[in-house]
Amino acid sequence: MKSIFTLVAFLSVAFVSTAQTALQKCGTFDLMQQKEQQTPGYQARVNACFDNAKQLAERNKYSRAGNDTVYRVQTVFHIVYTSPNESIPDSVIFSQLEVLNEDYRRKNADTVKTRDIFKPVAGDAGIEFYLATTDPDGNPTTGITRTAGTPGFLGFDPFSDNVKSSAAGGKDAWPTDRYLNVWVCNVFFGLGVLGYAFPPDNAPNWPSGSNTDSAKQGVVLHFPVVGRNSIAPIDPTVTRGRSLVHELGHYFGLRHIWGDGDCTEDDGLAETPESSAANQQTCDTLVNSCIDSLNDHPDMIENYMDYSDDRCQNMFTNDQIGIMRAMLQSSRAGIATPVVVSSIKNDIGSFERVDVFPVPSSGIIHVRAGIKNNVTYSCEIYNVIGEKLATATNLTPSTPSDQYHSIDLTSQPAGVYFVRFHAGSETVMKKFSLVK
Repeated sequence: MKSIFTLVAFLSVAFVSTAQTALQKCGTFDLMQQKEQQTPGYQARVNACFDNAKQLAERNKYSRAGNDTVYRVQTVFHIVYTSPNESIPDSVIFSQLEVLNEDYRRKNADTVKTRDIFKPVAGDAGIEFYLATTDPDGNPTTGITRTAGTPGFLGFDPFSDNVKSSAAGGKDAWPTDRYLNVWVCNVFFGLGVLGYAFPPDNAPNWPSGSNTDSAKQGVVLHFPVVGRNSIAPIDPTVTRGRSLVHELGHYFGLRHIWGDGDCTEDDGLAETPESSAANQQTCDTLVNSCIDSLNDHPDMIENYMDYSDDRCQNMFTNDQIGIMRAMLQSSRAGIATPVVVSSIKNDIGSFERVDVFPVPSSGIIHVRAGIKNNVTYSCEIYNVIGEKLATATNLTPSTPSDQYHSIDLTSQPAGVYFVRFHAGSETVMKKFSLVK
């Protein structure tokens, strides 16, 4: 294991990184080591959460070809600025969302650059991102906040994480069990760290007794690396909005593919080949830093979880996708709405409306649906690990004011649950929570 960075050591590394123009510098690993020093056992909790996600991913046996559920993540961007040029325009945020939705759905134009040896393991994560339309108080919002920041003399630095606190001169998080929070600021005056995120370390959603500070959950980005149309890009030829793609991988539980060590370290996933270190700003397809005679592959510079620059990256592996989707069923379940996208169109069974109420519920929920031509429908209740808890069939479609069906879940623990509605060949998923 690498030693814990002190603040002085970090500053030295940051200056060196800038001199070498290492544009994909990520502070996540160093911050995790610092957190382990401050709170012993933190790394063990992260590892346990990762192992649980691997088990869930194995049970899911996820494959985009056979799974039509898309997770739609409710997102808020907090722009925290200390000068006018740091208050980036909305158009840059919109561009960043385009990048996320292309890369996480494998609709990015540069998938053609994925080498043949890695094409069999490259996949569509089935994760989409949208700006929140309602704030925590139920008021309409654009999903973008702007705050004039007042940090101390070190600015917004990763170790104090002060951009996430209004009291420290930043902006408080919106509830992190309901929103993906992305803070955009001048990180450490641009000294080499372009972003950082904390991976999940407990499930589900930081319960009572967890040492995780829920207000710290989210991603922090250096303002010039946001979007493809940054008004002040560090290098316009290589800065294409993929720093957030990388940091969200950490937020969803992924590690750097080289395992933050040498050839003896690993990211815990079989489909990402070992490498001796990060590939820094290179698209060298010939590099093979760890020779393994049993299963020898070149370094996967295409992977979003490497440090290769934005021009090289174009894929997640199916193993990585399995982890991220498992986290969206457990540790990160509250931020995403699962939507079943059927390739079969059937106007007779198309839903006009589905309702689940009250939300949250103390145990009894009511469901109803409006459907064209009034065909009957059914619904099923699932928990976050995919266990079916209840089924109701042959239900009568309703107007907004009548014909609801009640389901008793008082025996179930507090947490996040899903209702899956079926009518004909069409399926719609709704999320709700139980509180005790």
